[in-house]
Amino acid sequence: MTRADAAPWTIRPMTDDDAAAVEALRLSTWATSFRGLVADAYLDKLHVTEARVQRIRQGLQRPRAARLVAAAGAEVIGFVISGAARGGGLAADTGEVHGLYVAPRWQRQGVGSELLRQATDALHAQGYDAAILWTLRDNPAARQFYAAAGWTPDGGEDALDLEGPVALVRYARRLAAAS
Repeated sequence: MTRADAAPWTIRPMTDDDAAAVEALRLSTWATSFRGLVADAYLDKLHVTEARVQRIRQGLQRPRAARLVAAAGAEVIGFVISGAARGGGLAADTGEVHGLYVAPRWQRQGVGSELLRQATDALHAQGYDAAILWTLRDNPAARQFYAAAGWTPDGGEDALDLEGPVALVRYARRLAAAS
């Protein structure tokens, strides 16, 4: 897939060899996209660790999960991780998009939309009828992106302490109509 002014990109399953690039992309996206939403002190100390890279590799073995990367040539430009929903109180047929990240220079070019579509299609194919995801409450760009893709806030709220409070909101959608 491509835009006229962008290099071609594709989406493929994540491999062990992608783990370090995926973690580096996650951290660089946090450092740029979440500046002003998360404490600078927290963002400034983020760095790739072997433990986190190994955790990504281990996640590739989980059943009923999808881990996909968007790549432009050899460069990982985005990724999505989905699988069983975390936390209690949700129906057994509920999956979760655990993370969706796109390199800032590749945002608004369809990469995130296609990653999200393929992740929700994979969840549905794995037997999930609904899905949730969490996003920062004070991130209007992400919230608009998810709303445009058919996700709606379901009233779930949480917070993280990342050297200061960070409020989260939960979005949900049925998957039968995700494609």
